[in-house]
Amino acid sequence: MHPLAREHLKKVLSRKEVVGSDESCEYYPCHFSGQDCTWCFCPFYPCGDEQTGGTWKRAKDGSLVWDCSLCFWIHRSEVAARLMQIFKERGIKVEDIERVEREERSMLNEIFEILKREFPPKRR
Repeated sequence: MHPLAREHLKKVLSRKEVVGSDESCEYYPCHFSGQDCTWCFCPFYPCGDEQTGGTWKRAKDGSLVWDCSLCFWIHRSEVAARLMQIFKERGIKVEDIERVEREERSMLNEIFEILKREFPPKRR
């Protein structure tokens, strides 16, 4: 996990509440006006699911990189709030997400699928 993502997730998970739109951010809006900025660093990255609006792009070195700039899904307020609720219910901490990254992603994949069923991604 990128250090900035780790710090952001620590803040979000310790606060245990959604942020809403952060218009004070120099990058706002990075996805769309009115977006929920709670999951600025998405815990599912790279999800690899093109239904969210993300796509695989070829980097200059030829490797594939997940581009989520057209993902609007995680930034919908109802998705952001439900993800926070699931993390609270399950007592998920940053360390759990880091462990999943190192070992396997089944916990996050399960949560991702729950959210997709409840809130199907829509392209803008």
